[in-house]
Amino acid sequence: MPVLASAGRRRGLRLAGAAVTLGALSAALGVPTAAHADLPGASPVLTRAPYLTDLTPTSVRVTWATTTRSRQTVKYGPLGNCTANTATATTLGTTMTVNGVTEYSNSVTVPNLSPDTPYCYRVYTGDATPVDLLGTNPSPSFTTMVPGGSSAPFTFAVLGDWGDTTSNGVNSGAVNQDQANVLSRLAASGARFTLSTGDVAYPSGSPTNYGDLQQSGVNISGVFAPEYYAAPGQKVPMFALNGNHGRTSTLLLTWPESAVTAASNGVYSQVAYPSFFGSTPTSYPTTYYAFTSGGVRFYVLDASWSDSNTGTADGNNCEGTDHCAVYQVDAAAHWATTSAEYQWLQQDLAAHPGGVKVAAFHFPLRSDDPTEPDDEYLKNNPGSTDTLEQLLHDNGVNLVFNGHAHIYQRNVAPPGGVPSYTTGGGGAKLSSVGGHGCDPTDAYALGWSYSSNVGKRCPSSTPVPAADANVHHFLLVSVDGSTLTVTPTDSLGNTFDAQTYDFSADGTAPSAPSAPTVTRSGSTTMQLAWGAATDNRQVASYDVYRDGTYLATVPQELRTFSDKTAVCPASYTYEVRARDLAGNTAGSSVPVTC
Repeated sequence: MPVLASAGRRRGLRLAGAAVTLGALSAALGVPTAAHADLPGASPVLTRAPYLTDLTPTSVRVTWATTTRSRQTVKYGPLGNCTANTATATTLGTTMTVNGVTEYSNSVTVPNLSPDTPYCYRVYTGDATPVDLLGTNPSPSFTTMVPGGSSAPFTFAVLGDWGDTTSNGVNSGAVNQDQANVLSRLAASGARFTLSTGDVAYPSGSPTNYGDLQQSGVNISGVFAPEYYAAPGQKVPMFALNGNHGRTSTLLLTWPESAVTAASNGVYSQVAYPSFFGSTPTSYPTTYYAFTSGGVRFYVLDASWSDSNTGTADGNNCEGTDHCAVYQVDAAAHWATTSAEYQWLQQDLAAHPGGVKVAAFHFPLRSDDPTEPDDEYLKNNPGSTDTLEQLLHDNGVNLVFNGHAHIYQRNVAPPGGVPSYTTGGGGAKLSSVGGHGCDPTDAYALGWSYSSNVGKRCPSSTPVPAADANVHHFLLVSVDGSTLTVTPTDSLGNTFDAQTYDFSADGTAPSAPSAPTVTRSGSTTMQLAWGAATDNRQVASYDVYRDGTYLATVPQELRTFSDKTAVCPASYTYEVRARDLAGNTAGSSVPVTC
């Protein structure tokens, strides 16, 4: 039975002549009581605070929800004159049901804006006497996109795997304070927009999981409760993409992205998929598009699939886990060279040569989370061909952001790869790292084990997180020309592992590292160490070869590697090549007899 409401607020009711509180009624009916306050000062008609998507240099989309249905409006203007102009919805609000309560989603495109300019706005009902839905709240503001080709600096946020009522490993429906803190800090970060890495509204991305300003409980209002997305959503537009949770049309309704999709000839709609490996033919939301801000081209991609629809796929590219079945089907559906998404991406990359390029998608190229491991079907491993990572690398994509694994992880790129982040710490229940070892390309990773209540890290030089609050995070990325600085911020406001990348053209190779020293630390283990190389920009990583065969890539901070595959007695030649971000290399070698 739904929670009962009056004008959108859950108040005490009068039944059979007696005063009954909502809490007592809800307890009697087995319905969760409201733990969240309403958005202070807002109209009781408002059930979801206004939030922004689909930002361009000249427009933005405003979406909100109400208890009443009409053709509602946005009034907007420059700072100081927030109601100068009016944009009215072309249709009545879309009906949706949130925990049994009927509500209406309203969405309006605000047009005719100037690039890189701040604006403010308010939302109103479409009644004869319009209701100001924000009430006594101040007018939210946002800034339009920096136009393509501009050298103006800007910042954006990256956020993944959130919208969860689980707090400190327990899902009681109480406020998830770490998620609330992450979103509050994102709202205050100055980010121009947010780039999603997928999986929003746990566990299934339903309207009830997304929720509203008034209702709460287990898996209710993990996104739109006032403690969560109300603040950042009003002023930081979201660019959404698909994950393995919430693969229904609710995603498309909740996060409309029509302008950027149309401008890039992308797809943001339900698509019918045939069977792959015996999976059930079905229709899924499909989300891929691109946009440009300043000198950066952003690719928002669909690399995801439903966990429950994998047919007979066995994920045999992954070692020791059957989780990769979902990776295998995604690769067949989206990343075969004949697939619509692969061909679209290939064409758009070719149409936008040069400049900085960034890609975001859900399944991780590299992850030391043992339950959500590397996606071996997307990686450009030695000997693989026509993978997503190869397509990105060969067309100049400089940086990748992934989600799925509920951890933080920064990865250097192997030869033919792209530097990447796995950033799935937005608020969902965290995962561990290193349970199956730490990948050589893992430069810095944080996870959490709730079973032992301890922090996890990779590699051993990384500080161990003291609390799960140190693992929940978002990324703030500052763009200044071809230079990007990525600064992770945890839910307590601490920044960590900040990295600056200079992606400008570079034809100068690093100096050669000093010749590696090799010691035998076991019957089949050779321990290598070498001195640092130098570069006119920055050394990104070191590649280790044995007798000309690639073994591993390690971050520039480490400068050690253990070869555990040596067979003695034998003679080997080890080579270490320093590589910069542009792919220029220089190496030094040493012969070894064991």
